[in-house]
Amino acid sequence: MLSMMRAMLAAIGTGHVETHESPAEALDAMTRSVPDLVIAAAAMQPVTGCELISSMRHVDSGSLRLVPAMVMSAHAKPGVVEEALRAGAHQVLVLPTSASTLYRRLDWLLNDDRPFELRGDQYVVAGLEERLALSIPRPAYEPMPAPSRPPLAVGDTMKGAGAEPYALKARAARN
Repeated sequence: MLSMMRAMLAAIGTGHVETHESPAEALDAMTRSVPDLVIAAAAMQPVTGCELISSMRHVDSGSLRLVPAMVMSAHAKPGVVEEALRAGAHQVLVLPTSASTLYRRLDWLLNDDRPFELRGDQYVVAGLEERLALSIPRPAYEPMPAPSRPPLAVGDTMKGAGAEPYALKARAARN
């Protein structure tokens, strides 16, 4: 993942990019030289990307606590998004992604002017609860029956071009 992200960042023309093999190594390097932004993988081990960002957002982290940060994950489950935002990430980047999408997200991240709020001993991006309230589950998708075909019974076979097995399953489930 590191090499893929490095290649995409090079393709969109970013400047100096540092990647680290471990979260501890990354945190140590960031405390010595504060980066312009941080992209952390949600699945890092032994410390997750959310835990890394949470440690950055601690009140005692100096200027590192206000560095723009995002978590990247191959799983866009609501729990992953909520954990990242509560840790202090500005956003979650869902993988796989394209270089153009990465460019737009980085541009947005670097130009995000939302202030930070201190919650206990952690900084989070302002408006956290409002953003999480917008993350309500979407209604389940139920496909519409195909218009000019008679309903099929379970066990019927579909013949002809364009017949989808999914349509058969959807109709069979309704009977």
